[in-house]
Amino acid sequence: MRRLALTLGIVCAAIACEPTGETTTEEASSLIQSEKWWNSLPRPGYASLEKVGVFGAWFEVYQLPDGTLAIYEPYQFQEAISYLVLGSERAALIDTGNGIGDIAAVVSELTDLPVTVLLTHEHPDHFGGAHAFDVVAVFDEPSALERISAGVPNERARGSVSGDQVWKPLPSGVDAESFTVPGVEPTQLLADGDVIDLGGRTLEVLHTPGHSAGSVCYLDREHRVLFTGDHFYPGPLYAFGSGVDIDAYIASNDRIAALVGEYDHVASGHNEPWVEARVIPSVSDAFRTILDGGGEFSERDERRRYRFDGFDIIVRKDLLE
Repeated sequence: MRRLALTLGIVCAAIACEPTGETTTEEASSLIQSEKWWNSLPRPGYASLEKVGVFGAWFEVYQLPDGTLAIYEPYQFQEAISYLVLGSERAALIDTGNGIGDIAAVVSELTDLPVTVLLTHEHPDHFGGAHAFDVVAVFDEPSALERISAGVPNERARGSVSGDQVWKPLPSGVDAESFTVPGVEPTQLLADGDVIDLGGRTLEVLHTPGHSAGSVCYLDREHRVLFTGDHFYPGPLYAFGSGVDIDAYIASNDRIAALVGEYDHVASGHNEPWVEARVIPSVSDAFRTILDGGGEFSERDERRRYRFDGFDIIVRKDLLE
């Protein structure tokens, strides 16, 4: 394992490409997004967590055990969650939300420590606010680096701040006609097995491709928590995008399932931030059930939504043929 004290490193040179976003208002269907989805809020998992407060009228912040803060965006359909992980010398911000609110201002209110952004993958609802930070670390995967570098132009990004994607007023200065997700040039590249030292606290990089080629999880062995980004969250797991590799998804999940003895909770990238680790092995079982032709599902627009205990899986029908 490499041990990294995160400081400004080598700047990667990524070639811009046409990004493909997550589900937009135009693409959404009832299979993915239920009508008036906000009526299910607040999600029950938050009742047991200490709420630190509301920041910038866009973020809710919750205290998790052992110096970790969940920064939650409940007013946009994707309900993105970023995590501020505090060490004695540095803080890590795992993901930066979708860029609608000023997450850098929130972080500055929560800590005086120097901050390193650690991205879990290359989708814009996770790197949306990364451009506001000086130190950004990303897994070294070419297609992921290209996408993060390119950002998302208005014609692709505006759907995430329009219509039923949001149910509260947008922050001042944000509107559908001008909203973009700026590209980011990472300052440090990560490899599988890297250990990030925050001072008295470490995070291990686990490459977990499947949801996307550049997806990673971060394992805090001492505090027994796994930060999963979009590999797992309690909700519909997206296995239908252009970058999805189901075989890789299963292999990655088998890997982190084998490590369940090293962590008790999953800090996920959407919906709820504190999930018991025992759900992870069932994800592999669920994918294998689907590939074997089993499972109950609803179907629309050549996509199927399979329902399991604690999560769903949405997959393109052609990937199963």
